[in-house]
Amino acid sequence: MKAPKLRELKEAITNVLSKRFTTTYPFTTYEAPEEFRGKPRYNDEICIGCGACAQVCPAKAIELKDDLRRGVRILTVRYTDCIYCGQCEEKCITDGGIALTNDYVTASLDRTDEVNYNIVEKKLVRCEKCGTVIATVDHLKWLIKKLGPYTYGHPNLMLIRQSELGNKPAKIQPKEIVRREDHFELLCPKCRHLVVVEDAFK
Repeated sequence: MKAPKLRELKEAITNVLSKRFTTTYPFTTYEAPEEFRGKPRYNDEICIGCGACAQVCPAKAIELKDDLRRGVRILTVRYTDCIYCGQCEEKCITDGGIALTNDYVTASLDRTDEVNYNIVEKKLVRCEKCGTVIATVDHLKWLIKKLGPYTYGHPNLMLIRQSELGNKPAKIQPKEIVRREDHFELLCPKCRHLVVVEDAFK
């Protein structure tokens, strides 16, 4: 019975006199390796606000909210719920709109502190007839860049392209009667269908 106790005592004394194993955190920050999967962060210049990251997040840590009053889409990553799986980065259609970083610090006494979330806001494009959200401006511009000359095969993309060139389409007030000029409005798929059918069969 004495031998195990003496061994434990020896180990305790050895540990007290030896150099400590713990790091100096939080006084100095630990530098994580490049392969470390830390906080996912949005790149505001690359992100187009499509919401693919929110759809694939298994922990539902990414919230997508359309603020119709301000006309913006708000994407929020909550690090308190994030499991750092990397699905958001892998499934990002722009290849860089959101990416994992080496930052891992989430310690805070306040859950609303910025260390606990990351936010990006994108301007919305809404249907000029019913007000339904079509997409974000950056998303449509990204499609225009990808499609090139094929852009002019879609009225909404054509109108966004014209606005980039300084030719802003005239705003037509919502009305009950469908007219031929409605083809040149920013419309959701449902309203676009109604305009095309009405124009073809009236």
